[in-house]
Amino acid sequence: MNALRAVRPAFGRGESIVVDGYPLEIVLVKNPAGFRLALNSYVGREATTMIAINDNYADSRDVSWLWDVDFQSLERVALVSGARAYDMALRLQYGDIDVAQVEPSLPKALAELLRGEGAKRVYCTYTAMMTLRGLLAAEFDVESIE
Repeated sequence: MNALRAVRPAFGRGESIVVDGYPLEIVLVKNPAGFRLALNSYVGREATTMIAINDNYADSRDVSWLWDVDFQSLERVALVSGARAYDMALRLQYGDIDVAQVEPSLPKALAELLRGEGAKRVYCTYTAMMTLRGLLAAEFDVESIE
């Protein structure tokens, strides 16, 4: 059991870091199955939620896969960000999920998310995760790979 406690999540795969005294979970999502699994992994664990979706080459230019994800476990999303923020917000709207704010700029969205208190969770595509980690590393003790 001690060995399991010592295992750290792989980079961007459900890792939790502490920012200003509150946990921030970074959850990489790359496809419908992975996104569904990620959402199901956090059912019942309250956190202010942000979803950051980019469509850069490393993410896949086609984000139609978002329509294959069941978002019903989310009641509310505080922020949607990234290059495809409006696409993600539309998908959530069709799923009757409340979206409080759409902010395409990842730096602005992250700053807004970090202003709040309590646990936070960001579901993000690969390049959004890399950008967010770079922003976090500039201010906090967070590993950044560039």
